[in-house]
Amino acid sequence: MLLLCGLPFFSTTVRKNSKLFFLIGTGALSGILVFDLLPDLVEMGGSSSLWWVGLVWGFYSLLHLTHLKHHRHEGGETPHPGAGHGDQGSVFFLASMIGHCLASGMLLVASAGIAKEINRTVFWALLAHKAYEALTVSSILLNRQASRRNAVFEIAVYALSLPMGVALTYTFRSVLTPSIALIATSLAAGTLLGCLIFDFLIPSLHHLRGSRRDWAWLFLGLVITQFMMRSF
Repeated sequence: MLLLCGLPFFSTTVRKNSKLFFLIGTGALSGILVFDLLPDLVEMGGSSSLWWVGLVWGFYSLLHLTHLKHHRHEGGETPHPGAGHGDQGSVFFLASMIGHCLASGMLLVASAGIAKEINRTVFWALLAHKAYEALTVSSILLNRQASRRNAVFEIAVYALSLPMGVALTYTFRSVLTPSIALIATSLAAGTLLGCLIFDFLIPSLHHLRGSRRDWAWLFLGLVITQFMMRSF
């Protein structure tokens, strides 16, 4: 993640194609959530476990909408990834992605103690979508920050949040129970759903309205990621 997050900083070509990575990543995230993470969650805790996902997503949505209302009250435009609309929007976006990565790291460790098949699914799901996500999030943070020093700091914090989630879960692994593992999975799924809807799908609409080619990139991200998931 550190390597991929650094590419937009050092490569103007990657920054110029940030829209492409954004659309491919949106498709990848959509497929992983619908076809992989949510089915595994139901397998772990039954259909009632989806309530946890809904609760996390509802909390995320409340924070996001509160921030959006406050931003509009101050006279700003509707925020979207890639738009430089100030430090507050950048901090909110960064915090949401850090929360998702921390939960993903917890999920990776927790799934190892549940079932080999689930752990395998989680590993490949993270490997597949973090590649697109790292490029996209790094480009967004770089575009939003006027100071390159601040951008480097934010990108580093984001990139390290996944291994931090892994390290914290390993540290307290002795108290890891199936219930805690279920909560970690729900946190990962709920934050992913929130990020997907508010930070990827909704901002993608202004691209998708104007070009069928953009729909093709989104679909390509979904297909490639699902191919990786089923092949390995």
